[in-house]
Amino acid sequence: MNLKNLFLAIILIAIQISNTANALLGPIKITLNTEYRTSTPVIGPIATSIKLNKSDIKKTGASTFTGLLETIPGVSFEGGQGNLTALRIRGNEASHTLLLLDGNKVTITGGQPNLDVIPLDQIERIEITKGPFSSLYGPGAIGGVIHVFTDKDINSISSSKIDVSYGSNGTKKVSLNSYFKGDTSYANISLTDFHTDGIDATGDGDLDPIDRTTVGINIGTEVSDKTSVNLNFMNTKAIIEYDDSWSTPKPDNNLRQFNIGVSQKFSDKFTTNFDYMNQNTQRRGNKYKLNTVSVINELQFNHSKLSVGLSDTVDKDIGNAKNIKHTDLFSQWQGLIIDNELSIGARIVDHDKFSTHYTYNFNWAKDLSSSLRLNGSYGSATNLPDHYKNNLNITQGQTDLKPERSKNFELGLIKEYGWGTTGIKLYKSKVSDAFTYLDPDNNWLTDNAYYKNDGTVDIKGAELTLDTELFSWQLDANIDFNQAINKSTGLQKGRRPNRSIGINVSKTSGKWKRSANWTAKSWAWDKDAHTNNIKLGGYGLLNLTTSYYFNEDLSVYFNQTNALNKNYEMAQGYKTPGRLSTLGLTYSF
Repeated sequence: MNLKNLFLAIILIAIQISNTANALLGPIKITLNTEYRTSTPVIGPIATSIKLNKSDIKKTGASTFTGLLETIPGVSFEGGQGNLTALRIRGNEASHTLLLLDGNKVTITGGQPNLDVIPLDQIERIEITKGPFSSLYGPGAIGGVIHVFTDKDINSISSSKIDVSYGSNGTKKVSLNSYFKGDTSYANISLTDFHTDGIDATGDGDLDPIDRTTVGINIGTEVSDKTSVNLNFMNTKAIIEYDDSWSTPKPDNNLRQFNIGVSQKFSDKFTTNFDYMNQNTQRRGNKYKLNTVSVINELQFNHSKLSVGLSDTVDKDIGNAKNIKHTDLFSQWQGLIIDNELSIGARIVDHDKFSTHYTYNFNWAKDLSSSLRLNGSYGSATNLPDHYKNNLNITQGQTDLKPERSKNFELGLIKEYGWGTTGIKLYKSKVSDAFTYLDPDNNWLTDNAYYKNDGTVDIKGAELTLDTELFSWQLDANIDFNQAINKSTGLQKGRRPNRSIGINVSKTSGKWKRSANWTAKSWAWDKDAHTNNIKLGGYGLLNLTTSYYFNEDLSVYFNQTNALNKNYEMAQGYKTPGRLSTLGLTYSF
């Protein structure tokens, strides 16, 4: 399969310019649907997704991206100030969660990305889509995808907004967002400066502060009624200090990402989307560069759509002069057949170190009535070693490490009533060839450790949802059950609570907006091996937020996270912040 030549041919097609149109329309808002990787899906949602817009984010009372993730039920968050962050979806590993920024993967350099590099103020919306998505987004999306969209508020009039806040632990934030809108174009410029003194997470007497400055730019224009172009840029310079058990890490955590997209409409039924992304990261003093070029052709039919894409990825470890390269050919068909909504996808990954492998997915949904919807899916996904694992194994001559693979099945039911909506989803997955860290002499100082494929992890669970209105309060509730068992030991995987509950309530009355978020987790083992029977206790967190709007342009807000000042651990030996209070002001002009 000569994917390189095919790749070049598709690029040449994508950059052709069609005949100039007679009239100009307003700027195209590129609103990518994460589940189908297109802005115009022809069927409804099938996968389990959690979608949060700016208003939803404010209701949680969170002041950071990691603080927001801790409030979301059904995901296992670990980290916070002074600790490396990890997010596990449906009992999978942190490295099985793929982080996307404006449609592009954030490179995973050490098992998981540092989520603190993304400022919450520059996020337009977040989509957390559960289940295998390697067929659409490539290796890494075994548990699910977290997709972050930065500000592109092109529906608003030209305006600017400044947000200033001060809170516990010397937390200070200044954020400026400016929107500009023309007849056929838009631009958004965001500046955020954030600082917190942090906490003493491990009791070593040192605080773990965060200093982060971020610039974000989003520009879009319609060249003609058939051609649109968008550009996204984010540059984060950050010192994020944390403690680990191996050494004193270098605290620099930088991210710079630039991507440009071109959408070319050749006819009412044929559109080509071209995207180029360049990303530079720096972590623990090490530098990495990720370049991705992708082309997706969309063919529209009467009741269906076919997407065929090609992507080329080069992930560079600059210090070690090592590259991870792969070229992927992928496709997805979605459509309606006799009242059945279907999507079928597949991806072929031509990898420079792991030869060629493939993933696939099959999704189905049917409206049994106007108020009852049944859906199901079956698919596979893969995960490849990151630079750390890859370099470690090459050093030790262990070059037979295979990709992790998973097979997933789920079935769901959604019912609408006059008073609200309920849903249930059952899922089961099996991860084979799971990565395991092996130290032959159990002494990390001898530097002879490596990774191997070790058996299977069986995962199963259920998710219950409720959306209703109660005493004029909007109420959303989730209950999640999960079990992740290492088949060789029969033990539950560490730091994965079996149960979690999330309840969000919100109400607007006059100039006041109030909301409360309560998240509870059951106890969990700290380690996969259940060493010394160390358990992490269950806990419940209450977050409160109140906003008062003097007028359309001026408002103040007061947030309290962990309002009951609960003492809890997400990893043994790491403290978590107690009650955090934030007072802020927002002014639009």
